Amino acid sequence: MASRLPNPVSVGRAVALTAIFIGIQVGITVLAIGSIAIARTIGDFPDLFAVNPPLFIAVVNSIALVSVVTIERNWRGSVWSGAIASVRFDPAMIVPAAVAAVGLALLVLAGFQWLYEADWAEFLRPLLEDDSWAAMQDHSWSLLFLAVIIAPLTEEFLCRRIILGGLLQQGRPGVAILTSAALFSALHLNLAQIPATFLVGLLIGWIYYRTRSLGLCIGMHASHNLIVILLGWMLEPEIAPTWLRQTELAERLISFPATFGAAGLLALGVFLTRRLTPKPAPFSPPVVPPPLPPAALSPCTVLPLAIDSASLAAVSPSNMSAELASLVTSIAERARAASHVLATVPTAQKNAALLKLAELIPVAADKLTEANAKDLAAAEENGLTQAQIDRLTLTPARLEQLAESVRQVAGLPDPVGEALETTTRPNGLVIEKRRVPIGVIGIIYEARPNVTIDCAILCLKSGNAAILRGGKEIFHTNTALAALIAEALAATELPADAVQLIPTTDRAALNTLLKLDELIHCIIPRGGEGLIRFVAQNSTIPVIKHYTGVCFVYLDRAADPELATAITVNAKVQRPGVCNAAEQLLVDAEAAATLLPGVSRALRQAGVELRVDSRAAEILAADGVPHVAATTEDNTAEYLGLIMSIRVVDDLEAAITIINRDSSGHSDTIVTTDAEAAARFQAAVDSSAVFWNASTRFNDGFEFGFGAEIGISTDRLHARGPMGLPELCSYKYVVTGTGQIRE
Repeated sequence: MASRLPNPVSVGRAVALTAIFIGIQVGITVLAIGSIAIARTIGDFPDLFAVNPPLFIAVVNSIALVSVVTIERNWRGSVWSGAIASVRFDPAMIVPAAVAAVGLALLVLAGFQWLYEADWAEFLRPLLEDDSWAAMQDHSWSLLFLAVIIAPLTEEFLCRRIILGGLLQQGRPGVAILTSAALFSALHLNLAQIPATFLVGLLIGWIYYRTRSLGLCIGMHASHNLIVILLGWMLEPEIAPTWLRQTELAERLISFPATFGAAGLLALGVFLTRRLTPKPAPFSPPVVPPPLPPAALSPCTVLPLAIDSASLAAVSPSNMSAELASLVTSIAERARAASHVLATVPTAQKNAALLKLAELIPVAADKLTEANAKDLAAAEENGLTQAQIDRLTLTPARLEQLAESVRQVAGLPDPVGEALETTTRPNGLVIEKRRVPIGVIGIIYEARPNVTIDCAILCLKSGNAAILRGGKEIFHTNTALAALIAEALAATELPADAVQLIPTTDRAALNTLLKLDELIHCIIPRGGEGLIRFVAQNSTIPVIKHYTGVCFVYLDRAADPELATAITVNAKVQRPGVCNAAEQLLVDAEAAATLLPGVSRALRQAGVELRVDSRAAEILAADGVPHVAATTEDNTAEYLGLIMSIRVVDDLEAAITIINRDSSGHSDTIVTTDAEAAARFQAAVDSSAVFWNASTRFNDGFEFGFGAEIGISTDRLHARGPMGLPELCSYKYVVTGTGQIRE
């Protein structure tokens, strides 16, 4: 039914998974027998089969399945995605499946009885009279628990969901069903059961092929086992409960004439299943787009002027180089081709690329530092402020944080293929809303080397192709980082065009990029307000943006003075040049005389210039704290430096009104010990992140546990706040039917 497909499986891989499952079963059993044998030499300890063998086997089966699932997840990616949805089935299929299961169970028992009585099959009787099976009969309820619950769940998940589901993705359904049936038979480790288990595997495998319903397979397996056990007990009155001592009835059910009826039931069940289910579409492997020819233009290393709104607007399409436009278009075409491949790449392969990148970053620290030094040498000449230079600088600590952010993203759940919701319509259609990659994402940014890594890894993990266009201020650093990303992609056999850096900072390239709406699905600008506004106004591609980070700290009348000082100073000073640094401080008038002097002195000691309103000026003047008068522009300013605007407000409601009017909707915090005031503030302030007793600096993908962020959106459509993996996905509807047509 509607569910995410299992990982593709080859015949060799299927055999390996089965061997692992059996090996774990045998290993645990040998370990248990050995431990009991040692224990019995020391004291009086019961034999393994005297304890509760069915329960022991149930535990071993469960451990083996969990182990195989864990190995498979680390090998190729999780098998759980979509598995729950695959349990659902069309209620109309219950009767055909049950009829087939009953018919096959009667045939199996008749076959066992015939073998037991046939003279030529005398050599099989020791297997049919196995002492271990007889010992299990002494624990009837445990045997039912094993045969009707645990065995169907574990064996069907392994043989049908993982193995058959994976084999069917390789095509040749006949081979897939036969292989899964043979491996299902091998799981039982009993020569006498091979014909029966193989037939059961064939039937249930065919049902899975027609319906893709794991739930139906589990139900058939459980029904078959229940019938075989109950009729087996009826044939052996000495071990059967009183209510099951119906030997004559059981013998009639499996007698030679009755087997024709059993075969008829099996045939009827198969016939009804075939009529009620549409023939599965022929398998066609995903088409990997052919590589595009290399671009005619070699990478440009000329570093033009810095990006700003006025200079960008001066560039007209008529002045663009046709050669440059061809280069950018070729990059976008390659990215689009790569995005088709990335959409179905297994999670483990994406994680392998990320972990390889995390490994390469510290190894290449010297090369990265050398490239970064070239950019830093030109920073002042390019007119960068100290805050911008701080953003540009790669320190050893920041390199380690980059590597750690890559590792953290590798450890995050893969959002691709997640079932957001599933509904079943009255006509039987199963409709699943499934998370899918956006496709191709263009990221335009300035002096932020961490953006190169953050955007690349988040796009890769979420199945998107990325086109990175950095500013001239970090050209050398970006080129070095892009080389590491390319090395990680090559090492893990992912498309080389999954992450591409525009190899020029020519402003004309940006104009071309923003018009390629047939190849690029989303643009995310990260930088100054001028760049972001230019991109939003000139792009024909949807843009996710935040213009500024005008963040507020509000000190409530119930604020703890020490907490107020610590949070305000951290929000302003820890990294003043980033978008989640606080720019504005509001103080409740009732507590201003108590709170403001201490907070202001701490800010001044950290080198912060204070621009204050008249009420704040009066308090600071009395306390001798240096300050300057604020202008109207200061009330909405994003300084990105060691400057802070301070105002005294009447109360909480006044603070909320000012923040909703003057902030950029990015990050705002209240410092208070009053829970009701905090709740009101967090409900009423309209920003992407609203904090209580915490620094605004925490509005960050890494701090939120996203591993990294591609940006902090102040938009309201699609994504808001730190954009992690789920925000880089869209969704589609996957609809599965059984032949429904619209009237």
